[in-house]
Amino acid sequence: MKTNVKDLAAILATAIYADGVFDEAEQIALDEIQEALELDKAEFENAMNEAIECVDKLDEEAATEFLQNSAAAVDDAEIGPVFEAALQLILCDGVLSRDEVDTLLVISDALGIDDTDAILMIADMAHDEEELTVEFGE
Repeated sequence: MKTNVKDLAAILATAIYADGVFDEAEQIALDEIQEALELDKAEFENAMNEAIECVDKLDEEAATEFLQNSAAAVDDAEIGPVFEAALQLILCDGVLSRDEVDTLLVISDALGIDDTDAILMIADMAHDEEELTVEFGE
């Protein structure tokens, strides 16, 4: 992967905090992402730990800026896989909420993905989830 692992971790940490918690399902998803993207396990884990700790301390505005800076550094050829990794993290707990969709749209915008394309990617991946609960409302 050409994208710096720290930039990837920042984006994924933002996705993790879309629902406010970092749980076991997300850890399993991170392991799958690390393997799928063929990243060095120790380097990826260190970068994720640093990014999660950082995002946990930021307010919404600062977290968005942190995300935007990292998204700007993503290699153009890797934008799709990076967004799909964030989407996988958000869907891994079997729930898709309004806040999570909002976060995905902020991530897609930071990556330069058109909203319509992002929504289609979300719908496509959500369709493949066997037991996905969609939470409407605020």
